[in-house]
Amino acid sequence: MRVFLLKDVPGLGKRGDIKNVSDGYGRNFLLRKKLADILNPSTEKRLKLEHEKQEKIVAELKESSGILKKKIENLNLVFEIKMGESGRAYGSVTPLKILNELKKQGINLGKEQISAKPIKTLGNAKIKIKLHPDIEANLNITIKSNDSDIAK
Repeated sequence: MRVFLLKDVPGLGKRGDIKNVSDGYGRNFLLRKKLADILNPSTEKRLKLEHEKQEKIVAELKESSGILKKKIENLNLVFEIKMGESGRAYGSVTPLKILNELKKQGINLGKEQISAKPIKTLGNAKIKIKLHPDIEANLNITIKSNDSDIAK
């Protein structure tokens, strides 16, 4: 019996997969629990069209992520944080601050895409940004001291 899976089935396949299963397993388990449906020519044609459409969307996302990667890697963001006389930082550069600065540059990302902890040290840093499961961009940031707050 040929079926297509409506949900992920451990040990058998993922949603949308077409599988050959025994008649008993198909009727008594997969169909009864609504995990799969019988594959007929019309549903097979519909599934192929949906699969092609999904592949096209994934390809477009990957292409736009590649363009965004080039744009991000050409940026160098500069942040200023307050430093005490002993060299201790009173502030930090957080992923939220990085997101806000990227928004000013016209790049809208989600907080979960930036894999960085708050940075409290001066100098240059590279931040990894996950744009697509296959594409990561490295953002260059420079952290400087805000000298206007240090006393004479």
